Amino acid sequence: MKLRFSLLFCTSFFLVFSISSMRHDKLAPEFGLQTSDSLKFTIFPNPLKNKILNIESSSDALKHIEIYDVLGEKKYINDTYEDRIFLDELNTGIYIFLLEQEGQKGLKRLVVP
Repeated sequence: MKLRFSLLFCTSFFLVFSISSMRHDKLAPEFGLQTSDSLKFTIFPNPLKNKILNIESSSDALKHIEIYDVLGEKKYINDTYEDRIFLDELNTGIYIFLLEQEGQKGLKRLVVP
């Protein structure tokens, strides 16, 4: 049991460290993004506080949002025109935040303490 937990912990640590140290252009192909067409946007506060995440982008168009955990499992999906979302169901961890707007996509790392 301890060996299994140790292996899981080490694998998770490696994934978190790898994803957090990767640059956007290295993550982009894994999520079907072209680095030259990447959407520029900001999310804050990051680390997340009070379960409310603000999203700033240069467009008021519909936002398609997907959030993945470090294992690649989709944890959240939403389409909205709002500039903030309520993320009450995310556990502590590091996530990949994907935003698609007007045919462009962008990625950010999101930390939930």
